[in-house]
Amino acid sequence: MEFKDYRVGEFIEDLSSSSPSPGGGSVAGLVSALAGSLNSMVYSLTVNKKSFEALDIDTKKVILDFCEASKKFTKKSLILMEDDRRYFNELMDCYKLKKDTDEEKEKRNKGILEGTLKAMKAPLELAKEGYKFYDNIDIAVKYGNKMLLSDAGCAAILLHAAIETSIINVKVNLNSLREKSFSKGIEMEIASIEVDSLKRKEAICKKVNEIIYPGK
Repeated sequence: MEFKDYRVGEFIEDLSSSSPSPGGGSVAGLVSALAGSLNSMVYSLTVNKKSFEALDIDTKKVILDFCEASKKFTKKSLILMEDDRRYFNELMDCYKLKKDTDEEKEKRNKGILEGTLKAMKAPLELAKEGYKFYDNIDIAVKYGNKMLLSDAGCAAILLHAAIETSIINVKVNLNSLREKSFSKGIEMEIASIEVDSLKRKEAICKKVNEIIYPGK
């Protein structure tokens, strides 16, 4: 059964069990999807409302485009959530391969290498896509229903959590690939994303708080 077909209680129970999957990578995908969904709710309660109708055509188009992109981001997050579980399970299967002969060892080592690269792929893509999604939340904060700005702020907080969680799952796979030529580039990329994500999250929350809870 795919994660999107789970009931909340079923997923929590599965996550709490002795099964190694779902784990942190899948949770990152879920949290990312929740961030996208919260952001989409802001758009849903903005589009076609009185304040929206008062906007010019170009601005309306921008909002509608970002609204659609928000929905696509949620769907993409769920796909990556599923990919993370599949790639992790495939990697675990590689570790179970026989290693009695040199040929078996070579096949196993090759499978583990390829499996580790795939297992790193989903969280890395999620971190990248998540970081780009801050632009979407910014639009929701700028044009969204002011009664729902707290939800846009929550979306930013969840998004940062999803990005940090994704990066941890990149690192746990990248650790065994440090001798590879590409590892340093990925290490620098995720470090930059993590730092910049915190800045984007804090900037959005600052905007939101200034509106929903202004200082004296």
